Amino acid sequence: MELAHYLEAEYELEWSEALRKAHLTKTILGLMGTSVVRFTYRKQDGTLREARGTLCRQMSAGFAAYQFVMLLEVFIWPRATFSYWDMDKNGFRSFSADRLIEVKS
Repeated sequence: MELAHYLEAEYELEWSEALRKAHLTKTILGLMGTSVVRFTYRKQDGTLREARGTLCRQMSAGFAAYQFVMLLEVFIWPRATFSYWDMDKNGFRSFSADRLIEVKS
């Protein structure tokens, strides 16, 4: 609920949309803790990004080079921005919860 309130206030989203985005964010972060997740978000330049990402060290050989403890609270720059290991780009990327569109797996 805290994220939904933040999204509503910070990004001036309707309450129902803020709740939907917060739910999608909770879902994706939970799934990323154990697997690779396909999802879509809108980049800052307005284009759509189809991504495959994870927070799970075992899913990527390149991930082992980083000595980060991946908890859900880690890597939140502004409060609604989350980092993930991008399987296609082989590096860390981030998305903002207000730009999350769809979680596919």
